Amino acid sequence: MKKLIYLIAAMALFSCNKDDDNNPPEITMQSLAGDYMITSAKVNGIDVLDTYLDPCQQDDVYTLQADGTYTITDAGTTCNPRSDTTGTWSLSGNIITIGTQQFTIVNFNGSTIEATTSVMQGPITVPVDVVFTRQ
Repeated sequence: MKKLIYLIAAMALFSCNKDDDNNPPEITMQSLAGDYMITSAKVNGIDVLDTYLDPCQQDDVYTLQADGTYTITDAGTTCNPRSDTTGTWSLSGNIITIGTQQFTIVNFNGSTIEATTSVMQGPITVPVDVVFTRQ
């Protein structure tokens, strides 16, 4: 009987709580604050990261501060001239605006922001699914 009690106690101690995995963090400026890289950009499921970002921009780090300021650091392969940028960002519901670009957050799990945005391609507005991955 003692072995059964120890086994149950050990299982309770070392089991993970799956409910925590299903409760994503609340989307706030504080929870979003951090360093990110754009790791995916897709149109209709097709990878277009190379189409919208030069290779020297694909490794840039986006730093969102909880005070509403941001910095884009030209990291890794640097552009010529460097493309470091600063500005302000805001959050309204699930709409994040970084500079002048608006993104609708579809999913946030604490380490990635999955969002959609629109980009003008000539006279056509194209929806783009973007993934920002926390660094």
